[in-house]
Amino acid sequence: MPAIQVAGNIEAEINSLLIGGNSEDANLMALDFIEELAETNVDLLAGVDEQPLNETLSNYVDFLSIVDAVLFERKNILLPRQANIFTTNYDLFLEKAASKLPNVTLNDGFDRTSAVGSRYLFSPARYFDRTYRSGNITDRIAELPVLNLIKVHGSLSWIRDADKDIRFASNGVTLSGNVSKIDPAAVRAALATRALILPNLRKFESALMERVYFDLLRLLSNCMDKDNALLVAFGFSFADEHILDIIHRALRNPTSQLLIFAYSAANVTGFSDKFAQNRNVTIVGPGTGPSIDFKSFNSILRAIVPDGGVPQ
Repeated sequence: MPAIQVAGNIEAEINSLLIGGNSEDANLMALDFIEELAETNVDLLAGVDEQPLNETLSNYVDFLSIVDAVLFERKNILLPRQANIFTTNYDLFLEKAASKLPNVTLNDGFDRTSAVGSRYLFSPARYFDRTYRSGNITDRIAELPVLNLIKVHGSLSWIRDADKDIRFASNGVTLSGNVSKIDPAAVRAALATRALILPNLRKFESALMERVYFDLLRLLSNCMDKDNALLVAFGFSFADEHILDIIHRALRNPTSQLLIFAYSAANVTGFSDKFAQNRNVTIVGPGTGPSIDFKSFNSILRAIVPDGGVPQ
């Protein structure tokens, strides 16, 4: 928000069509939804000067700079200078924001070690890499802060390569082109090129996407199993049953903590119901004040960094 409106009831509407046996209209609704997102991201990557795009991008830049400042405060090698950003969004605002922060290293999970060509393949093992820099005179090494971007529902910058691998779309986000909306086969083919977990009960259109989805969810579970793990949640409803189940299991780790920022008082009630059995969940709501939007969320995070994370 405000560049992209919230998804609303799109998943329920698509599911209703599928349950009624109307898969053709369900596919068409999914394609229209994705294409609308793609159009916004084409404008984002092209640097179109529009207020909603600029405002949203500014919030993401601020967010990444805060997380980077938190990691910078880790002065020894006992704790890795890494933060994991899990998102179910398809858009590229995080990637675009990172490109505006020269000191931020964003690891999106693609193997770019090859010096020839640009056929970068998705390799989740890359999330376990740590990056160090040494001085040219002394042997002292320092770990560089790295933000791992883990897009559990896929991305508009991902392409299915013969349905065997996922590769990075080096030419940026593209639209599906002149797809005949009255041809069900053409609509299915347009959807099949996207490496996305579609918003419906029939989430997995391919074994490849199913495998990637559960690999990334396993990564979320492993992160939460670490001692003193902290998961900060913002802008997420926990409506995805797979993710909710994993979080519930992970919270059995008594040292883990889930900190949820709720947009409104109504959201506080919903989160309280979902996590009523967990004692290691804290929900921050707006109370009688204004809603907790992205800008106010950033201001809260900024307050925990010494000197606001501003270089002295």
